[in-house]
Amino acid sequence: MQGEGIPDDVKQFIYRYISSVMQLEVLLFLLNHSSQTWSVSALVREFRVDQGWIENELEDLCTVGLLKTSMNPERTYQLMPASADQERALQGLAKAYADRRVTVTSLIYSKPVDNIRVFADAFKLRKG
Repeated sequence: MQGEGIPDDVKQFIYRYISSVMQLEVLLFLLNHSSQTWSVSALVREFRVDQGWIENELEDLCTVGLLKTSMNPERTYQLMPASADQERALQGLAKAYADRRVTVTSLIYSKPVDNIRVFADAFKLRKG
């Protein structure tokens, strides 16, 4: 059975919100630093990733209600789950990833690919 030992709410969180291990790493970083706000440039330096990629991931996480954004004077992001259920599942995911990293990674990459999204993403215009 896929995801053995991972609670159902955590599996649902992965299926609903997590598209890659790198995205999960960013989300867990924000969880571990949840009292702080983070700019795109600070996260680019922290993770050494493409600015366009991190901007898209942060916006996606805002859209699903996991992050809030504000202008201070530059745009910043902070972990702020929209519901207690999201918060609990995210805490469970952090524990599961620490205890069963391979299982969590397998769950992320075994999700069905959304072919329409992949096709549409190929035509997105990126800044920079």
